[in-house]
Amino acid sequence: MKTALLFVSLLAFLPQDPKTLTLTGVDGESMTAQVVALNGDSAKLKVSILGGNMTVTRKLSDFTPISMYRIEQAAKAPSDFDGHFAMAKRAGELRLLTQAGSEARVAVESVKDPTEQEAKRKDVRKWAADTLEVMVREAVADKRLADARHCLKLLSTRLPELRTEEQLDALAGEVAGLDERVAGEREAARQAKLDAKTREQMNKILSQVREHLAKGDKVAREALTKSRSTVQSANLCEKAIDAYKVGWKKLQELIETAGDDMMLAKELGSLSQKFHDSGIRAALHAANMLTVQSDYKGAMDWANRILAFDPENAEAKEMVRTIQIAAASASSQWGWGWTISGSGRG
Repeated sequence: MKTALLFVSLLAFLPQDPKTLTLTGVDGESMTAQVVALNGDSAKLKVSILGGNMTVTRKLSDFTPISMYRIEQAAKAPSDFDGHFAMAKRAGELRLLTQAGSEARVAVESVKDPTEQEAKRKDVRKWAADTLEVMVREAVADKRLADARHCLKLLSTRLPELRTEEQLDALAGEVAGLDERVAGEREAARQAKLDAKTREQMNKILSQVREHLAKGDKVAREALTKSRSTVQSANLCEKAIDAYKVGWKKLQELIETAGDDMMLAKELGSLSQKFHDSGIRAALHAANMLTVQSDYKGAMDWANRILAFDPENAEAKEMVRTIQIAAASASSQWGWGWTISGSGRG
C-alpha cells in the first residue's frame, strides 16, 4: 500500500502533457494544438496535422480573443491569487466576460486566510466594477445595446454598493438613450413610408399606449438605480410591470380593432415586442435583487412568472439555474457568473 501511495505522489511531480486546445484564427481557420511556450506576443504551438504534429510560431493577434486567452491561460497556468487575478484582467481587456468573472472568483477563493481574502475580495470587486462601467460606456458608444444592458445588469446586481445611485442612474440613462435612438431610427424608417395624414392618425391612436410604456421604463430605470436597496428595487420592478400590463391591455384592444390595416398592425406588433422585452427585463432584475437578498423562493417565483408567460425564454431559464447555484453551497459562484445567455460568446 505504501509503495502504491508513493508512486501516486511521485506522479504529481512528473512533467504533464500540455492541454490540447482547439483554436480559431481571425481568418476563421481552426487548429488543434498544444502550447509549448509563450514569448511576448508570440506563441510556440505543437499543431496536430493528419495524425502527426509539427511545431509552429504564431502571433497571438492571429487568433480570436477567446483563443488568445486560452493560449495565455495554458502557458501561464495560474495557481495563486496574483496569477488568477492577472488572467481575470486579461480576460477583461479581451472583453471576455465569462472568463473574467470565473478567474476573478477563483482568484478570491485561492486566498485561504479569511482576513487576507476579504481584503483581496475588495480589490477584485473594485476592479470588476470599474471594468464593467467602462464596458457599459464602450458598448453604448459602439451601439451594442444588448451588451450595454448586460454589463449594466452585472454592475447593478452583483456590485451595486460600489456605485452611488447617481452613478447608476447616469449609466442607466446612457443605456436608455441608446435604446431610444435605436427605437427611434426603426420607427422613423417605418413612418417614412406613410403619408403625413396617416402618420398623424397613427401617432394619435398609439399615444396612450406609448405613455404606459414610457411610464414603465421610467420606473424600471428607478429600480435599477435603487439596486443598493434590494427590497426597494424589487418593489419598483413590480410597479414597472404593473404599468406595462396596463399598456399591454390597451395594446391588445387596438390589435383587435386594427382589422386589415397592415401598417397599424405592424406598428402595434413592434410595440408589443417592446412591452414583452421591457417586462421581462424588469422581472429578471427583481429576481436578481431577491437572489442578492437570499430570498431564493421569491427570486424563483419571478423567474417562473417569466417562464409561464414565455416558456422558451433563455434568460429566464438561465436565471433559474443561477438561483439554484446561489442557493447551494457554491453561492459565491453566482456573483461572478457573467455569462451572456444564448450569445455563444462564452
